[in-house]
Amino acid sequence: MKLWGKSIQVAATYIGTVVGAGFASGQEILAFFTSYGHAGTIGILIATAFFVWLGYKMMWLAHTLRTPSYESFNQKLFGTMIGRTMNVLVFLTLFGVTTVMLAGAGSVLEEQFHIPYLAGTIATAFFALLLLRKGLDQLLIVNAIVVPSMFLFALLILLDGSADSPLPITTPSSYEFLWKTVLYVSFNLAMAQSVLIPIGYAIRESIILLRAAVIGGIVLGFMLLVVHTAMLANWNDVRFMDIPILFITEKWNEWLQLFFVFVLYSEIFTTLISNVFGIGQQLRELINVPESRLYLLLFLCAFILCLIGYSQLLMFLYPLFGYLGLTTLCRMIVPRAQLSRHRY
Repeated sequence: MKLWGKSIQVAATYIGTVVGAGFASGQEILAFFTSYGHAGTIGILIATAFFVWLGYKMMWLAHTLRTPSYESFNQKLFGTMIGRTMNVLVFLTLFGVTTVMLAGAGSVLEEQFHIPYLAGTIATAFFALLLLRKGLDQLLIVNAIVVPSMFLFALLILLDGSADSPLPITTPSSYEFLWKTVLYVSFNLAMAQSVLIPIGYAIRESIILLRAAVIGGIVLGFMLLVVHTAMLANWNDVRFMDIPILFITEKWNEWLQLFFVFVLYSEIFTTLISNVFGIGQQLRELINVPESRLYLLLFLCAFILCLIGYSQLLMFLYPLFGYLGLTTLCRMIVPRAQLSRHRY
């Protein structure tokens, strides 16, 4: 029973890392799946299988190779030179996403509760810092609390939605959706490696990793499918919206709308702390500084960039990170010769 509890905690952390503001707003799902109509449903089913298989593969490799961070993980997979290049690019993108998540948290608090942007950003960073100082166990607990709220939100959308779609069910005229599915999975698993690799290293029982990957992948697929189906049913209304999920929730009562705000903020927050935790684990292998100081430094730098602006750099880094993730996943599937002695 204890192993199942740990498995659920790890699965929740996996889900919380993948699910961010783009997922909660529906924009990410719209771009990668719903824009392809019913073919996007096939893409989600394929993505679910990838999340289960490759999520487990990443954690199992970290467990087997004894790599505590993506720094050592990439060097084991790619060799010293390419591995270091990958790590620099991963660091830049993770830090960029961290900055955007911190800024997004401040914006949500400002728009919904009229808390000044700077005050909301500082409060979010302070709260995240307190949690991160507790280490991996606290990260698992936070996600175990937040992720059920995300799941409940998906259930509310399912109960409120309609299965009817204005788009006809036809054979796909193009198979571009398959490529978009692969890119979606590679981007999100590249993001998730910052926390999946330390988890794979820290967890002793491989059965926990397998169960966590199965639970996490299936729940991610379920939530993707629910939001996709709801937007597909309202395709003519949501296809040009920046936050398409708002069309679904605007008919809810005041308390349910407040719950949506909580879920949105929570999804931003869990991605934020997961990214900072992963970056901190990498930096600890490079410099001998206490974790709490590293986290504080990261939040200070992210806060400064929130003031300066990071959007142009991120527009370059986001697509790049998708292809970096694809490179990592291909290497995991076909590992190099010195790793071939391990069973996969």
